[in-house]
Amino acid sequence: MKDSGLQFLLPYMRPYRKHLLIGTLYALVGAGASAFSPTWLGWAVDALTQGVRPNVMALYALGLVGLAVVVAYLRYLLRMLTGEIAAGITYRMSQDLFHRLLLFDKETRQRYGTGDLLARGTSDFIYIWRFYSAGFQMSVHALFLLLIGCGLMAITSPFLAALVVIMLALSIAVQVRLGTFMENAFVRVQQETAKLSAFVQEHLNAARMLTAYAQEEAVVAAFAAANQAYVQKNLRFVIVSGAISPLPAFVVRIAATIVVFVGGTLIIGNQLTVGQYVQFIVYLGLLNSGAQQITDAFIRLQQGNAAAARIGELLHRWPKITDSAHAREVTDLRGALRFEDVGVWAEDQQRWVLRHINLEIPAGTTLGIVGPTGAGKSMLISLLGRIHDPDEGRILIDGIDLRDIKLASLRQTVVYVPQESLLFTMPLRSNIVLGAPDTPDPQIHSAMDRSRLSKDLPQLPKGLDSMVGERGATLSGGQRQRTAIARALVRDPKVLLLDDALSSIDMKTAAEILNELRQTNTARTCVIVSQRLAAVQDADNIVVLDHGQIVEQGNHASLMALGGFYAEMYRREIAQAEESAHAAANLIPVGRGGQAEKEQTNGAG
Repeated sequence: MKDSGLQFLLPYMRPYRKHLLIGTLYALVGAGASAFSPTWLGWAVDALTQGVRPNVMALYALGLVGLAVVVAYLRYLLRMLTGEIAAGITYRMSQDLFHRLLLFDKETRQRYGTGDLLARGTSDFIYIWRFYSAGFQMSVHALFLLLIGCGLMAITSPFLAALVVIMLALSIAVQVRLGTFMENAFVRVQQETAKLSAFVQEHLNAARMLTAYAQEEAVVAAFAAANQAYVQKNLRFVIVSGAISPLPAFVVRIAATIVVFVGGTLIIGNQLTVGQYVQFIVYLGLLNSGAQQITDAFIRLQQGNAAAARIGELLHRWPKITDSAHAREVTDLRGALRFEDVGVWAEDQQRWVLRHINLEIPAGTTLGIVGPTGAGKSMLISLLGRIHDPDEGRILIDGIDLRDIKLASLRQTVVYVPQESLLFTMPLRSNIVLGAPDTPDPQIHSAMDRSRLSKDLPQLPKGLDSMVGERGATLSGGQRQRTAIARALVRDPKVLLLDDALSSIDMKTAAEILNELRQTNTARTCVIVSQRLAAVQDADNIVVLDHGQIVEQGNHASLMALGGFYAEMYRREIAQAEESAHAAANLIPVGRGGQAEKEQTNGAG
């Protein structure tokens, strides 16, 4: 995973090669100034023991202050530079990830889950940011500090320097060895974070249902269990990282003990001056700081590496629906559609969702698609907008295979309205003109009239400028569907696909919308999937799907005359409508006299 994480990051680092080079130069000069400070201090101590004038000691003091200022200024520059690198890399990477998520097909999104995708798109970026903004700065500065410091120590006393270097090398080797365990532990933490995020997102969306079924306590208990699993994984990561963090300080303290003993012996034998002894003690403090920074940077490296691998996994997963190498822009399509022996295989269900679909839809006609639940209706209509691609056969529009047309061009011609109308937290106008912000007001109002949304404007406080809540929370189900239809109509598509997009609209309004579509748009091809046969009975052609195959086809009259599947569904729907009307009539409140007459009639009966 380490190599893969760095591999995913490298393309985003290339534009900042100059920044990295300048940052390395800042770190080198700053580390050199830090490492030279103990040497300067040692000279000052030796000068003091030999007896010097106060003005000379003042120069030594000013030198130490100057070195401190240089170190502080260069570290400031390095921090600003690495912050710029972190901002640029995470910005570009998050842009690419969000764009990729929008292109993913439904199966890919379901495979990862919303919670996992949210975790990768939020918390994982925090660890990449932390690595570049602080981890790079700490690691480079500390590495140069250790190298220069050990070099200067070796000039002063090779024997003491060798002892310190050996102990630090052993400490770093152990840290690297534990790094794999720490990275794996961190990955498990992020996986639990994704599960927790998915749990919260799913249950917040279902909050009203949970309240209705009095499931609050059960959900809180389930959340506590999920949270406990997250805590356990996090504790395991803390234990592993906790085993690494104190190691450098421990090693440096042992080295300090050795230096105190051996250095004192060397002073007694006149092999080391007091200044050099003090210099070594200060160096140990610096090395302790440097080693601790290396440890912190190493932990951030492992976290950033694991996070980059998780994000990179998504960035290197291409959507199934893409433009082919020979796809081209196509304009002025009429909207004639043809299915040629089309089949769709569901890998997760190990069955054919659609099979041997042969269908002709002339331009400007209306096709109705009906059938029982699970018959493949939504899959059939989604093939026309290339939400999915067939596994066998092909679909043509005006004689051109859909896969030979660029997606942007196809989806300007073919507009798909799903049953679940997704709206965004922005004004109603912006929801209607989504993707076409320059649409003039007359065109907007025309689309609203045809979708019968205009009659709801007086109910909205600011009309078209009224804010629509998250997922259209401020609108009813019917208003959301009519808004989605208006959004489609404002684009004036050649092919309009309605996937049960009238299910939340009352039958009278739905009939008005369908009649409007037929009367004002004779050049538009409409494909309507509906559970209500009344919505498709006036279509030019109706196909009945069952178990992924066309079992009946024709107009309403011919299918009723056939007396088969469609006729049975229609009679059942009529019977249910009459039963509902009768039940509703019995619920209508009447006056006292009327109630008395009803009771008398029932008694007489």
